[in-house]
Amino acid sequence: MKLHRQFFLLLALSPLFFFAQTTRVFVAAHQDDWQLFMGTKVFESAQNPSDRTVLLHLTAGDAGHKMGNDSYFRAREASALAAARFAVNANTTGAFYGDEMKREWLQINGHLLLKYTYKQLSVYFMRLPDGNGDGSGFEANENKSLEKLFKRQVIDFSTIDGQSTYSNKEDLVGTLKALLTELKQKQPLELHLTDTDAERNPGDHSDHRVASLFAQEASKGFENTSLHFYTGYHMKSLEPNLTADEIKIKSAMWGVSTATLADHRHYSSWDSLHNAYLDREYVRVKGNPSSNSQR
Repeated sequence: MKLHRQFFLLLALSPLFFFAQTTRVFVAAHQDDWQLFMGTKVFESAQNPSDRTVLLHLTAGDAGHKMGNDSYFRAREASALAAARFAVNANTTGAFYGDEMKREWLQINGHLLLKYTYKQLSVYFMRLPDGNGDGSGFEANENKSLEKLFKRQVIDFSTIDGQSTYSNKEDLVGTLKALLTELKQKQPLELHLTDTDAERNPGDHSDHRVASLFAQEASKGFENTSLHFYTGYHMKSLEPNLTADEIKIKSAMWGVSTATLADHRHYSSWDSLHNAYLDREYVRVKGNPSSNSQR
């Protein structure tokens, strides 16, 4: 009888355990953004099998090459996937580690999104055109960019692989909202984004800022959601603030990513320019009891 009571008590409480799960969505403009600017938080989340970790890349990071330059965008995607696998696999052993990632095309709001899944982690690639640092776009992509779409200066914004076309700003916002709604369900949602406060994070890449703005628009009206804002390029002018162990984690993940780029016949990006971000990470939070806290 005692065993039965324990069973029914566990059964009654199981929905509480299920809904206590947190979904963390790390929104990146390019495939290396989350490693450099959000790396320790991604690793911490990916190491927790009870939560869902989502890496969402809005642009193809093609640097104006579109599908060319020896498939540069594919090399960058492969580098992000390698780093994501490392984040899950590090410090762990057991069944299913080392399995192939599940690859599938999903239709969200009438648009195709490429998704990879590995255990509790999911990676999405939207493959929208790289908008250049100032948002001016590249000639190969008709000089279209996320910034111009957000400001309603362009229409019919097509992915570089031709799989989807977003007719206007609202179309992309609606697709992101549909995706976030599907991911969130009844769980708490954390959105990890580039800080769009120009005083806290001046001089950042146009795609970084606008990818964050699109995600913020898409999350409006969501309950039980917190926004985590990360400093981008400006971080290099701030003091190092990570512990020795955090630097090791971030450096290892970045090393896996850069090695994969080199394996795909592209410059690895393991250099002083990029490595300057490995000993620091700044984030502030809005929408929960630790609101406006800054690391």
